[in-house]
Amino acid sequence: PAIAVTDRGFMYGEGLFETIRAYGGKVFRLEAHLARLRAAAEELRLGARLGAQASSLPLAVSETLIASDLPDAIVRLTLTPNSVVVLVRPLSLPPAERYARGCIAITLPAAIAQLSLLRRIKSLNYLDKLLAQRTAEFSGAHEAILLDPDDCVIEAAMRNVFAVIDGRAVTPPRRRGLLPGITRAAVLEVAARLGIACEERDVTREELLGAEECFLTSSIAEVLPVASVDAAAFPAPGPVTAALTQGY
Repeated sequence: PAIAVTDRGFMYGEGLFETIRAYGGKVFRLEAHLARLRAAAEELRLGARLGAQASSLPLAVSETLIASDLPDAIVRLTLTPNSVVVLVRPLSLPPAERYARGCIAITLPAAIAQLSLLRRIKSLNYLDKLLAQRTAEFSGAHEAILLDPDDCVIEAAMRNVFAVIDGRAVTPPRRRGLLPGITRAAVLEVAARLGIACEERDVTREELLGAEECFLTSSIAEVLPVASVDAAAFPAPGPVTAALTQGY
């Protein structure tokens, strides 16, 4: 495959992507990912470009996954004004010890205003999140949790955030400008099915540090327990995190 050097995604970061996990040759919640891609394409005025390809994307994903001979894989869809790309890569997960003992996170101020369009969609403009993640790793942590000017949690650099507060699984609301994760939605469904109280509301940094548990969600990592945030420690995985992981 070739991408033209004049592709606006390459030149200006004008584009979108979705990262999806395949299990045993089956793509998890492909339609939900495609719906999010379509909505974001309309916001970036890329709807016309996607419109010509949208109906063929499920088949393209299926054929590419079969051709890759990777039943457990990472599928990435990339859309620019010039290109539509389906890429399948071998599955790569966080180390097993982070699931067993939890990851270490620090809080950082978000580089983009909370209501910015670029924070609500999965655009190719990912540099601010990459820099936040690198800052966390340079500081000896595994994950960066982003805060808005109100000192409220938005999301992690590349994952959504949940805190267990008074036994309830709490996650920041979409109005904080976070990316509405597919796995985040699935975990809320699992919580409801298991009878675990859940809530979408603002979570301040102080509340997060005082929470009973904390975990992150994403399509590839699924449910990732957090052992500490800014040195505030949590059981990892705690009982709610463990139940939601098993339910997921």
